Amino acid sequence: MIEILLDAESRDPNILGELLWDAYGQFDKGFPIDNLRPLLSSPSEKVLGLGAFLANELGWRARAMIPELAELMGSSNAGIRFNAIGALTDCTTEEHGEILGKLLQCLEDPDSGVRWRVIEFIRLSGSGQFAMAIRNAASQRPNSIYTELDLSFRYSRAVTETMVRQLASHSHPGLRLFAAGLALRPRKIIDENLAKIVLEAGEPEPCGLISRAFQLHAVPTSAEFGRVENSQMKDSSTSGVFRGDGHLKKRGAKRQAPSQTV
Repeated sequence: MIEILLDAESRDPNILGELLWDAYGQFDKGFPIDNLRPLLSSPSEKVLGLGAFLANELGWRARAMIPELAELMGSSNAGIRFNAIGALTDCTTEEHGEILGKLLQCLEDPDSGVRWRVIEFIRLSGSGQFAMAIRNAASQRPNSIYTELDLSFRYSRAVTETMVRQLASHSHPGLRLFAAGLALRPRKIIDENLAKIVLEAGEPEPCGLISRAFQLHAVPTSAEFGRVENSQMKDSSTSGVFRGDGHLKKRGAKRQAPSQTV
C-alpha cells in the first residue's frame, strides 16, 4: 500500500484517495508508524502532500516524524504546510522549542488556511508549548512582533482583557490574528468577553476565526453569548475570508480547511 502511494504521480487520484484512507486505517490499527517516513521525505510534492495529510490525521501517533514534519513547514505548497502544522500541534512538546518558534512564525504565512492552523495551535497548545513557541520565535526573529509577545508573556502567562484589546487593535496583522487565538484559549471553554473584544475590533479575518470556532467546536462560558452568534458572529463569518479548497476529506465528512478568497 505504501509503495502505491509512493508512486502517486502515475496513479488515478480517485484510487489514491481510497488507498490513503485504507492506509490511515492500517496505521490506526497499529501498522508501524515508521512506514510513514518515506511519504514525508519523497522528492515528489504529490507524495509529500499525501504523507502530510496522513500525519495530520494521525495526530500524536506521528510524533516520531517530528523532524520530517518540521521540514515540511517550509514547503512551497500551502496544503502541505497546513497539514504539517496540524500534525506538529498534536506531536510537539515544550522540548521542541526551535520547531515551535518556526511554527508560530507561520502566523505571517501568505495563505489564510495556514494562518488558521497557527491560530488553532495558539488555541489548543499546552502552556509549555505556547510559552516555548513565543520565546523561540522571539530569539529567531529579534526586533519583531514575536519580541513584543515575548515581553508581554515573559513574567506572566495570564491573559487579560487589556492584553487582548491591545493585540486586537495592533497595527500588525499578525498580532491581530494572535489576539483571536488568545481569545479562544483555553481550548474549548472560552471566555466570551475576550472573544467579544476581537469581534468589536472589526478586523474581518480575526472575526471570522472567532465565529468559526464558536460555530464548530468552541463552548462559551455563557449560554447567552451563544446567541450573539446569530448577529455579530454570523456577520463576521460571511466576510468572504474562507472558502473550501482542495484539501482531502474523510469519506462522508464535511470538514473543510479554510483558505483565503482572492
